[in-house]
Amino acid sequence: MREVLRQELMDMANRQFPAVARAGGYPIYRNHCFLRVVYDHLFQKKWQAALDNKKPAIHQLDETQLRRAIHLGNQLMADRQCCEIMNRKSLEWRGKQ
Repeated sequence: MREVLRQELMDMANRQFPAVARAGGYPIYRNHCFLRVVYDHLFQKKWQAALDNKKPAIHQLDETQLRRAIHLGNQLMADRQCCEIMNRKSLEWRGKQ
């Protein structure tokens, strides 16, 4: 099940989100930015502070975390304003705003 969820999240990051973001004028559109925001919100801080930053985050998430990440990704795709707010918060956690 974890592999199916990983594939769903990666499809979202690599195909679905960039298309939605470009069409909707989102503040971010690259897959790594999408994943940064999702992972940071998953842990409510810079994700590298919660996981081993030498390994891809997606391979460290359990099934519950993957499901939550997919839910967060759907929120980002559904609403540009939500994406803006979540991106700003992610940048705050990283000391970039």
